[in-house]
Amino acid sequence: MKKLHRLLNRQLRKFDLDEETKVKMAPLLTLVNEAYYNFDHDLNHIENILERSSSELYEANKQLKNRVETISGQLTKIAGNINEVIFEVDRKGNWSYLNPAWEKLTGVMVEQTLGHPYHKFLQDEEGNPIKLLIDHDNKYGVFNKTIKCMTPLGVLKWLDITSKAVRAKNGRVEGFIGTIVDITNKKETELALIQAKEKATIANKAKDEFLSTMSHEIRTPLNAVIGVSHLLLMEDPKEEQLENLDALKYSSEHLLSLVNDILDFNKIASGSLDLEMADFSLDQILNGVQSIFTNKAKQKNITFVIRKHPNVPDLLLGDTTRLSQILTNLVNNGIKFTEKGGVVLEVSVEDDREEHTKIKFVVEDTGIGIPKKKKSQIFEPFAQAETHTTRKYGGTGLGLAITKQLLEIMGSDLKLKSEVDVGSIFSFSLIFKKSCSLPLVEDENAPAPESIESLSEMKILVVDDNRLNTMVVQKFLTRWDADFEIAENGLVALKMASSTCYDLILMDLQMPVMNGYEASRSIRDTHKSLNKDVPIYALSASTGANILTEIEEYGMDGLIHKPFNPKKLYSILYKVMKRKSVC
Repeated sequence: MKKLHRLLNRQLRKFDLDEETKVKMAPLLTLVNEAYYNFDHDLNHIENILERSSSELYEANKQLKNRVETISGQLTKIAGNINEVIFEVDRKGNWSYLNPAWEKLTGVMVEQTLGHPYHKFLQDEEGNPIKLLIDHDNKYGVFNKTIKCMTPLGVLKWLDITSKAVRAKNGRVEGFIGTIVDITNKKETELALIQAKEKATIANKAKDEFLSTMSHEIRTPLNAVIGVSHLLLMEDPKEEQLENLDALKYSSEHLLSLVNDILDFNKIASGSLDLEMADFSLDQILNGVQSIFTNKAKQKNITFVIRKHPNVPDLLLGDTTRLSQILTNLVNNGIKFTEKGGVVLEVSVEDDREEHTKIKFVVEDTGIGIPKKKKSQIFEPFAQAETHTTRKYGGTGLGLAITKQLLEIMGSDLKLKSEVDVGSIFSFSLIFKKSCSLPLVEDENAPAPESIESLSEMKILVVDDNRLNTMVVQKFLTRWDADFEIAENGLVALKMASSTCYDLILMDLQMPVMNGYEASRSIRDTHKSLNKDVPIYALSASTGANILTEIEEYGMDGLIHKPFNPKKLYSILYKVMKRKSVC
């Protein structure tokens, strides 16, 4: 048997056994002795394991501590370098954490802030606490608001505040975390932009009103000048007077064209030009261009030809006014800058579909041409290819700029090919919806003023405060045998319309006492009015962007611009006479 284990030996001495007993218990003592030695071995093994584990745990704990300190340092560094305030408040609303950005925002040390209510440091312009940061009733627990706030140092700042509730597992709110962002510069910029926009809007409105007023003031005397020139030319002037009258008519119409160009350019620049969608006849537009420029071309001993391909449809849907304006500008330029040869307007189909068609328009001339380096310049407002061009050929330099911008609004582009002393080719393509409806055109049976029928069946009320305008209208109406009366303002017209039945009312818009708008509405709304359904046409020099909408709202049937075209005025009177009903 092995040497007795010290613990077993101690136990045997304690009991003081004799040798005989020890011999008898030898097998048992041997087992106990082995157990003691095995226990020691296991205990040593466990101690070794515990020692190693303790050493490993110590190292792991040391590494974890270092890692936590590193991460904590990094987070502190990040939080310390963030410009936005990061905060935490407890359930009662006391600050429990703030990063250093708080000091920069408010001028108050973080240490002096922690533990105090947040609303003590956030106040409105009048010094009242702002208690919006926490909301226990918000089921989503998220709050965001932009507020104007007074800092403890008395500085007004715009702050964007976001906070979120921190909840326990049972859903109870334990506190709030969030950010405070100083957006003062951004907000001031926004406010400055809003103010600048408002000022620009006011300035644009003032500019529009100024242009509209100036247009009215220019058109009013022009109406008299152009009207009188028409009348004198219709009264068989002497041959020596004819040249002077032609010059007068041409100069006044040229001035009118200049005014119209400036107004159109202003409408495009301000974005107030709207395209109309209406049924129209392309043939009618081309015939109009032909009639306008054929004689002008003959006067210069050059040709003007329109070539319309057979497959080009006639009835279309689009803005007939702007298409006519574009073609007129391009053909007018071609004739103006051509001394030999001629101008051709060619119209063809570029693409044809079931519901729409793409039509190509080409205006080609054999004129002076445009230098290569000047091709982009001519599309700029008030620009000409050469400085002497305006002096030699006239014009404002707005025609091509307006044409190009109109086409851009209509979804197209104006293309140019040109060679000096050879000529120029302007082209563009437009997509039109096909129409099955006949356009609303002037009565084709309406005779021209030179071969008029008597309007003796017509009784007309002319409402205008300007004596020159009424004089011109009077002379034309007298020439056409119409019966008419004059009212110097809307109030007088309203009184006259309440006692006399008229076939047509020609109404100026801008008048003292009562303007044309109010007079027209009153005539329509007055109980038992004799002229409740009589056609009322605005005869006005006003050119506001919304004038067509306004005259419709006030119950008027149409607009005749001053200076008016005698043929158009007569055509309207003739149509009214033909369809008038007994009052």
